[in-house]
Order: sequence, then C-alpha cells, then structure tokens
Amino acid sequence: MKKKLAIVLSCALAATLLFGCTSKEPTTTEGETQQQKTTTETDAADSELTAEQFQTLYDGAFAIYKQIVLEGFEMSTTDIIDVDGYTYNRVTDERFPDMEAFRTYLGQYFTQNMMDTDIFAENNIRFTEGKGGGLYVLDGARGTNIFYAGYVMGEPVKTDTGMSVTATAYYTKDGNPYEGETFTEAPADPSQYETTDYTFNLVQEDGQWKFDTFHLFY
Repeated sequence: MKKKLAIVLSCALAATLLFGCTSKEPTTTEGETQQQKTTTETDAADSELTAEQFQTLYDGAFAIYKQIVLEGFEMSTTDIIDVDGYTYNRVTDERFPDMEAFRTYLGQYFTQNMMDTDIFAENNIRFTEGKGGGLYVLDGARGTNIFYAGYVMGEPVKTDTGMSVTATAYYTKDGNPYEGETFTEAPADPSQYETTDYTFNLVQEDGQWKFDTFHLFY
C-alpha cells in the first residue's frame, strides 16, 4: 500500500513540474517586438501635422525665438564674462539655469540642424557657455520692422522631407509706420499693403514635429 501511494505521489509531483508552472501569458518574440517598434515609428513619421497642431507649435517657437532675436533675457549685472572682446551676462531666467537646459528647451520646437545653423551658428555670437556650464548672453537685440501690419498663415503641406507652411506677411507701402492692430486674417483691401511670403519647414525629429527653419515677420 505504501509503495502504491509513493508511486501516486511521484506521478503527481512530476505532473506539477511539467505542467503546473507553465505561464499562460502570451509571449512576444524579439522579432515581433522589433516589428511593433518599427510600425510605431513609421506611423509617427507618416502622420501629418494639422493646422491646429502647427499653430500650437508655432506659438511656442515664436515666443522663444522672438525673445532670442528681439526682446532679450533677464540677466545678471554682476556675473559677467569676456569672450573674444565681447561682454556676456549670465542669464537669470529660471527656465535656463545652464546652457544644457536652454538647449533642451529649444529642442521642443527646433531641430538640431536649426540650432546649429541659426541660434548657435558659428557666426552668431548671441550666446556662450560660461562658468559651470552657465548660459551667458550678449546684451542687445535688433529693432523691429515698423511697417509690419499682420500675417495670414497657410495650411500645412506635406513635402518630400516633412511638412511646410507658408505665411504671407503684410507691410504698409506708403512709407508710414503701421499704427493699427496687427491682424492674422487677410485684410479687406490687400492692395494697400506690400507682401512677403515666408515658408516654415518642419521635419520629424525624436518622434515629434520641429521647425527646421523659422522666421519673424518683423
């Protein structure tokens, strides 16, 4: 009797080892995982930018680009460095404790190419990295176009490299500065203005749309 019981227990234990610990969860092979990743990346690359998405991206990019080119930054009057005969002040804007944070912030809106060839171009001496990786800025900014009256933004268009949007900017042509409120819809009488078209090119980088070129209308 004891021998039979031992045989039964041995069979039960063997069955448990063979079948009891088998996972019922579906498994994913390495090939399937790579295929899913590739599909996700392809879907992101093929997605088109809507007018609303473009406007949101444009508003953020415009705010920081205008600050870079026109408005300037909050800066220290005592933390100063000299580089190649130019005097730079430490930026005190809390968003940008150092150069790395500034670049990361810009990377939300602009491609690496845009930063390398425009904002941080070799012949652009606006910014420099100083003590402790700090962000330092050359004080001063250019003036605005006093004839600028407004703009009309076009619809995003798919291109071979990404997307593009063309805006038409309006300027007074009577030699007098524009004194009204700037507009974002076509004026009733366009013949009163001179116009210039600006094309914004966008590409996918790091899984999101970014400006590869950017313009200020004034």
